[in-house]
Amino acid sequence: MSLRGLPTARLLARAALLLTLVGMTSAAAKEAVPPLAEPRPFVLPSRSNVTLDNGLTVTFLDVGEIPKATVIVFLRTGSIDEGSHNGLADFVGEYLREGAGERDATAVAAAAADMGGTLSIGMGAEQSTFALDVLSERVPDAVALLGDVLRRPALPDAALSRLRADALRQLAVSRTQPQQLAGDALRRALYGTHRYGRGLPSDADVNGYTVGDVRDFVARNFGAARTRVYIAGHFDHARAERAVRDAFGSWAPGPAPTVDIPVLAPKRRVVLIDRPGAPQSTVLIGAPGADPTRPDYTALAQAVSVLGGGLQSRFNQDLREQKGWTYGVQGWLAPTYRSGTVTFSADVITAHTAESVAALLRGIAALRQTPPPADELRRTQNYRAGTYVIGVAGRSGLAGVMGFLDLHELPDSWLSGYMTRVYGVTPADVSAALSRYVQDAALTVVVLGDRRAFEKDLRALPELDPATTVWTDATAPASPR
Repeated sequence: MSLRGLPTARLLARAALLLTLVGMTSAAAKEAVPPLAEPRPFVLPSRSNVTLDNGLTVTFLDVGEIPKATVIVFLRTGSIDEGSHNGLADFVGEYLREGAGERDATAVAAAAADMGGTLSIGMGAEQSTFALDVLSERVPDAVALLGDVLRRPALPDAALSRLRADALRQLAVSRTQPQQLAGDALRRALYGTHRYGRGLPSDADVNGYTVGDVRDFVARNFGAARTRVYIAGHFDHARAERAVRDAFGSWAPGPAPTVDIPVLAPKRRVVLIDRPGAPQSTVLIGAPGADPTRPDYTALAQAVSVLGGGLQSRFNQDLREQKGWTYGVQGWLAPTYRSGTVTFSADVITAHTAESVAALLRGIAALRQTPPPADELRRTQNYRAGTYVIGVAGRSGLAGVMGFLDLHELPDSWLSGYMTRVYGVTPADVSAALSRYVQDAALTVVVLGDRRAFEKDLRALPELDPATTVWTDATAPASPR
């Protein structure tokens, strides 16, 4: 019933009850927050491994009691193997949905749905994933379907023109996204000519893809030697193992994973990207980072979190909560095999572009020079520990983390010892790690926006000393008006 149909007395009674509840909630909010319990170490669930004769390994993880399971296949390939075909790996990922085995695209999607899941394909820089989250009883069927997708993809000629058109439309959309354009510029600056430095493909790149290119990519890069299968959840191990042997046992080993470790050549630079009429400026600050095999990886990750991890971080408290110049600042450490980068990102009000860049640079310098107070670091550690536990609590998250271990060749102890490492970082460790990697001489600043509105003030910043800073230009499409 709507409020209009209620008698006045009943309306007044409801209002009184609402006010009482609000008062009770306000009083409860004023009570002291109970202290957090001591963190408990993460215990890796029961697991078992089976290695096939062709070298492919499958890992079974017992997670939960709900009758569901996640099947994830990690394949060590991606854009690292594209050669001269920029963007081809993503195109291959879309093509793999066009049928497998005896099924066409519609039948593949229907089969996944019948199992209680959706086929997920993600082509990364150096590791790609193929996954289904299904009812436990359908695990063998999910394994068989993924085996078909990887070993017997249809790759029909008839799909080429449609997939090209889809890719071109997606490119057109991506070229209107400030974060995408600024991110491409930052990657080019940090990675140079390495294939990780490539940005979006051009229309000519996409129009040049052929079915032969797609088939060649699959033939050259798919094989048992690059593949690891994880099945996590509540399921029948024996039936799952038989399914893996049937689906992948006769697969040829194929090539070993491609290893092409980038050598970053950082320099102090500012990249300006003009986007006339843009209501906001997109600011990215990047530098070389660490990969998880480095002993100071965890300390560097916490330094990034102190500055730009969550609403309680320094940058968000300053630029968002106090100044109101941005909806939020994000910081992240992005590792690749034996390499990595640190990035801070914010979309800020155009009129405060230069001031925002200065605040970010000063914040980085301040944390390098002065270790954070113990209570601030503890909050950051609690944040990282909490999000980590949430991330690995479920079957999909846990299987995903195991793939991360495989990529970086880390032992299980890296996972089980995560909490100990996080809380073992000291304030001095945080500043030392940030000083080691995110140095002034290594910082690249990318600013995308209405250049006429901020360039003069940006060039005048003492934090961007013209004697030590290289200024470069790029272009971007104009903002819609």
